[in-house]
Amino acid sequence: MKNRYIAAALAFFLGGLGAHKFYLGKWIGIIYLLFCWTYIPSIIALIEGIFYLVNGEEDFNRKYNCRIKTSRPDSYISFNPPINTSSTPRSSDTTDTDIVCPQCGHINEAGSNFCESCGQKL
Repeated sequence: MKNRYIAAALAFFLGGLGAHKFYLGKWIGIIYLLFCWTYIPSIIALIEGIFYLVNGEEDFNRKYNCRIKTSRPDSYISFNPPINTSSTPRSSDTTDTDIVCPQCGHINEAGSNFCESCGQKL
């Protein structure tokens, strides 16, 4: 599990080389390596390091660990939402006013024009 404090430290000290991106499993760190001589990646990494520290633990876990820490110590829940692969909604999950997204299966409120989960037009 990735730690936001380690990611922030890597961004501050080795961010110009993209070390924080490689730590987080993002291959865009190669771009940081290619342009490290311009110091632009160092400036971007400094800003990203601040964002890692300012954003909460739940946001960081949701984005980079795909898990959310619960209120109980040492317990996590998975943040991989279920995807409905069938084209027809399950009748037990919806009421007459709910709208089911055809792409991801998310149940939206009545009158919704776009899916709250994936942004697909309903």
